[in-house]
Order: sequence, then C-alpha cells, then structure tokens
Amino acid sequence: MSDHKARCACGAVEIALSGSPVLQCYCHCSDCRDWLGAPVHGATGWPKAQVRWVKGADNVTTYKRTENSHRKSCKSCGGAVLVEHPSIGVVDVLASNIKDMKFSPSMHIYYGERMIDMKDGLPKFRKAPAALGGDGETMPE
Repeated sequence: MSDHKARCACGAVEIALSGSPVLQCYCHCSDCRDWLGAPVHGATGWPKAQVRWVKGADNVTTYKRTENSHRKSCKSCGGAVLVEHPSIGVVDVLASNIKDMKFSPSMHIYYGERMIDMKDGLPKFRKAPAALGGDGETMPE
C-alpha cells in the first residue's frame, strides 16, 4: 500500500489518498464530459475512508449532478478535484490530479456514449460492469 496526494490546478485544494484505488478506468459518460469539458475522463475510485482533505476543504464548491454524483471543484481556479458517489461509498479522484501515481486503467465505462474511439485492447463496457451497477454488456473496439 502506498500513499498519494492529489490537488487542484492551483494547489489551493489538496487531498491525501491512502492505500491503492479499487478501480482505474476511462469514463466516457456525458456527465463527466460536461463537467470536465473533455472527451474522456481518467477515473480512479477510492473507498471513502481512504480519502482525506489536507488543505482547502473550505475552498471547495459542490455541484450535485445527481444524488449519486457530488462533483467537487476548487473555488479559486475552478479545477475539478473529485466526485463523491455516496450510494456506493466510492470517491472518484481525477487521475490527472494525482501526480505521484501511474494511471493504469483496466477498462472503459460508458463506452456507448463515447465521443472518440480508443483502441487499446481494454474491455469496453456499454455502460458499466455489473459489479459497478451496470448491465455488464461489452462492446467491440
């Protein structure tokens, strides 16, 4: 197990991550794309107990896209920090915000909503694996 730090673009908000993520994937859902302004999101899922605010918790704004998706951003720079998913107890920390961890995705989720094709040999789920609340249906590259 290792410990990592993540931060917003300007560094005003910082979080500590203990252990390792339980999930690393590319997310292609329209919710992530709308929030990030990017065609794909590098997601890392952490159990909530492994995520701790270190600096700037009072400088964070929350956008509740749904009751199961609480998106947190820095008030100073507007940079996305993380997404809390209370229904499953997982916090999605943007891979690009974790500077000291190699991003090693194992799959694509919501590939059925993709804007760009990615041919990398990883499984492509139309929505998500059944273990993540999806239908488990995969798609070809």
